[in-house]
This record gives sequence, structure tokens and C-alpha cells, in this order.
Amino acid sequence: MAHDHHIFVFDPICYAGGSKFATHEVLKLIDLQQNRLTILTSDPQSWPIKQANIISLPYPSWLSISDVGNGYWLRQFYFCWWILYARCLHGSINVAVGASCPGNDMPLYLLKWLLRYKVAQFIHGNISISRSCGLCLYQADNVFYLHSAYASIIAVIQHRWRKLEPNIRDQKCQQLLSSDHFLPFINGIAKEHAPSLCQYHTPTLFWAASLLKWKGLDLLLEVIRKTAVNQRIPTNICYLVPQNTTLPITLAPQTIESITWYQQPSSIDSIRASSNIFISTSNKEPFGLSILEALFAGMCIIIPTDGAFWDTQLTHKKNCLKYTPNDRKSLRKQIDYISNNPHHISILGTEAAILSENYQAEQCYSVIIATLCLPDSTSV
Repeated sequence: MAHDHHIFVFDPICYAGGSKFATHEVLKLIDLQQNRLTILTSDPQSWPIKQANIISLPYPSWLSISDVGNGYWLRQFYFCWWILYARCLHGSINVAVGASCPGNDMPLYLLKWLLRYKVAQFIHGNISISRSCGLCLYQADNVFYLHSAYASIIAVIQHRWRKLEPNIRDQKCQQLLSSDHFLPFINGIAKEHAPSLCQYHTPTLFWAASLLKWKGLDLLLEVIRKTAVNQRIPTNICYLVPQNTTLPITLAPQTIESITWYQQPSSIDSIRASSNIFISTSNKEPFGLSILEALFAGMCIIIPTDGAFWDTQLTHKKNCLKYTPNDRKSLRKQIDYISNNPHHISILGTEAAILSENYQAEQCYSVIIATLCLPDSTSV
């Protein structure tokens, strides 16, 4: 029967980001003629899905943002009440999707047995080691994770069984991770939502990420400041300001000649298309959806040699340029190289666009979609 299967997504994160964009790409592929979709979110503008039920999740100023202690658990119980409200408003839930990580999606697990839904957990990056997170991973019906998160997943599960003998602990951990409930995935972009191709006539730098310090914007800003004004390449920086976080962030915008700043622009596709050299300054980026978008756009991509996903997939001077992580002089060298050889922008960008064909969302997320839409009658 149409709309009988109800998929519920919990999103307590107050700002946009790569993991949220990836989840959005998954949800856009769900047949909403056959499934109901409800999203409880602190960031409604990140979910422009017309047929979905969007419930705005308030985040009052008195609510703690702590990741530990009584403040953390108070926040989780506050979110539980909102999930119960969503259940009363839109009916029984078949599958509840944790779109962030177990620590953030804890309320789904607290209510799992009461509301009798299945939990599908997405993991887009490393997760914190705690007993509660280990218990969540054990209780999840399905865990879909990026390869880069695998080591942290092992550490969390081993921590849960830390009191067992090492050989027994390792055996139980391996049995759990080798089960059908744990499946790796890679991110993709749907064909109809692929970024526009970039221009190749004027070298222009492009950076896009949040202002979290680990995203590395300070490195690029330092390179630009150390470059003579008449030698600088025009630079477009698109950024979003994280909300309700205890992590350090970079100050933006800053008055630096040659840089144009855009705070969470709705026109990011056209800004990217007007650029052609993508700079990644993140160290150990779990996946890097902005890099994937740059691939689709046919940009010349400059990334660190940090052993992260794209470092293993891209080849220096074939479909990208690489620099030593956190090394200003090394990054400056690659920017100078492409500035002095602008015809290589289109050569490297064309090769990057060819590689992007391997990351079509329809193929990358097919198993996830099939799992989320699998009929089930256990909900109440």
C-alpha cells in the first residue's frame, strides 16, 4: 500500500555540512510515492525535499552543548520528547535514520524498544570512544560507514568489550563487523544535481567548507597573505559558521585583498563554476564531498598528501596536484605551478571530470536505499 512505510530522519546538528549533504542525496533517491519521509531537524533549510514532512527542532539557549555529563543526557532526553511528538504527529516509524554519529543520534536508541523501529546509523567520520556509543553500534540494525571511519568504529566496539580477554574481545568484534549489519559505502552525487562545469579562461581559486579550525582555512589565508598582491590569484571562499559547537573556529570574513567571501551562499554552484582551482586544506578529511563536487565541475584540484580517501584515489599531475599537509610553502608551490601553467587547469580538470563518473549517487547508495525501503511490520 502506498505511503505505508515510514522513514524517520533525526538531525540535531544546527548547521549544514558534507555529511548532511550526503544524507540529503540518499533521501532524494527514495520513492516518496511508496514511502513516507519525516525529518526532525535543527536545520530545516538543509532539507529541501518537497514531499517530506519537515519538523523544526528548537534548540533553546539553556540547552547544554556539552558532549559529556548531565548536560549531555539532559539534551538527549529533550530530543526524545521531540521524537515522541513526531511519532504522535505522523504515525508509526519503520526505520529511524541516525544521520550523524551514535553520540549525536543517541535519542533514537533510547526510544528504539519503546517505538519498535529499526535503526539505520550513518557514520561519515571518526566517532568518539565511549561505552554508550559502543552500545549504540551493537544495537543498530544497520550501520553504513565511510571506510575512513573503520578504525574508530573498531576502537569504539573494542572499548565496549574492554573487560573481556583480548582474544575473545577481538573475535566478537570481528564477528560483529563482518555481519551484514555493517556495510561500507562511498558518497556520490545524482546526475540531475551534478555541479555545473567550471570556466577555464581565468585562473580563480575556490575554497568551500565550514570554519572549523581542522578544515584548515588558516593555511590558505596565510599563503595568500604571504603572496605579493600583484601576484595573487582571485579567490572565492564559501563558508558556513558552525552553531552550538565547542570546537575552535576560524574568524571570517577577513579583509584580504583578492578574496571574495560568501557565507553559506545559495548560489554556490555558480560561484564554483566561475572558479576553476579547488583548494582543500582539511587534514585527514573523512571523505570530502566538496572535493567530489569539484571533480564533477572539472576543476583543477589541489589536495594534501595525507593518506585520506582522495589522496588514495587521485594522482598527482594526472587529475590533481598535491602538497605536503599543513605546509604553507608546499601549498604555495602548487598554486604557483598552476598559475604559471594555466593550460594545465583544463587538462587536470578534464581528467578529474572523467573520474567523477565512478561516483554516481544512484549506484553508490543503491544498497542503502534498498535497506531503508525494505518493508517491515514491527513498528507501533
